[in-house]
Amino acid sequence: MKLHEYQAKEIFASYGIPVPPGKVASTAEEAKAIASGIGKKVVIKAQVHVGGRGKAGGIKFADTPGEAAKVASEILSMEIKGLPVRKVLVGECLEVLEEYYL
Repeated sequence: MKLHEYQAKEIFASYGIPVPPGKVASTAEEAKAIASGIGKKVVIKAQVHVGGRGKAGGIKFADTPGEAAKVASEILSMEIKGLPVRKVLVGECLEVLEEYYL
């Protein structure tokens, strides 16, 4: 089964597992609105079914909603490993203490 990160987070949340605030966007304007609602520094993540998004430039940070729109526009125009990016996850930027990949 292939899931995007935002879909996995929705499943986790439905079982009471805490997940950071964030929503999916398919346009720069949607990303800007989500970032405005979060009200803090955000991370914009390409939603594609491949690994290595960060190394490919598909994960970037934004300090303001306007910057979030610009970054989202850049990521939404990318292809990562041959797959077009059609959606981005806009989430609150948090300090990462540990990471696990499954």
